[in-house]
Amino acid sequence: MSEPILTQHPETGEPVRRVITAANISGKWSDAEAKRTLNDDKRLGELGFTKYVKSSSGKYEKRAGDGPDLISAD
Repeated sequence: MSEPILTQHPETGEPVRRVITAANISGKWSDAEAKRTLNDDKRLGELGFTKYVKSSSGKYEKRAGDGPDLISAD
């Protein structure tokens, strides 16, 4: 931040501008951590959720939690 502002790319000579954005901080309550928790089948089962995934045959197979192993429209 204390460096002088670049007006052109050092290698290509193309014009550039400074863009300041918010920092990406990953922690226990961040969006990234929530996505990891929701993708972890074992953790979902421990939290009391049941997760089903649609198979190529069109039926839903249980991946985590309690409940029937297979759900189908039949």
